[in-house]
Amino acid sequence: MSTLKVKDIMKSNVITVDPQLTVSDAAKIMTNNRIGSVVVLDKKMKPVDIVTDDDIVGLIAGGKDPKKLKIKDIPKKRDLITTSPEDDVLKTTKRMIKTGVKRLPVIKDGKLQGIVSDKEILITAPELLEIMSEKLRTRVEMVAQPDQHISGICEECESYSDELVNLGGRWLCEDCREG
Repeated sequence: MSTLKVKDIMKSNVITVDPQLTVSDAAKIMTNNRIGSVVVLDKKMKPVDIVTDDDIVGLIAGGKDPKKLKIKDIPKKRDLITTSPEDDVLKTTKRMIKTGVKRLPVIKDGKLQGIVSDKEILITAPELLEIMSEKLRTRVEMVAQPDQHISGICEECESYSDELVNLGGRWLCEDCREG
């Protein structure tokens, strides 16, 4: 079996934004395109950051005004983590688990080629499901607030969900919590 490469599963149509754009406008772009992140490009069209829906929710919860705050003024949590089109999917999956990110811009020669998320990995490489579930096991070891939502594998139906909640020591998706 040949090794699955990031270029084989990445989305090549990436929505990008300018650092001068307001957070509110970035959120509208994400909503209109039904995506969970946008890649920030500098004046030379080089990827410099990624803004996710989680970042925006955190800013609003922290009392920031998304209509006044610009993308460039969002505090960076870490340097931009990327992957290459030639990286194998297993290596990229492990990097995502280690760093706790769901999406990686795909960069070649300093230019944005695409984006890969945990969803593409799970859809195209279901054999990596066990590896992605390491992410859940790692998070289970952390102390979770009763109303905290995490991403991972539901312990009841074994489906992937971004909305797992810890009930009675088990991480359950919305359907299993209600059922």
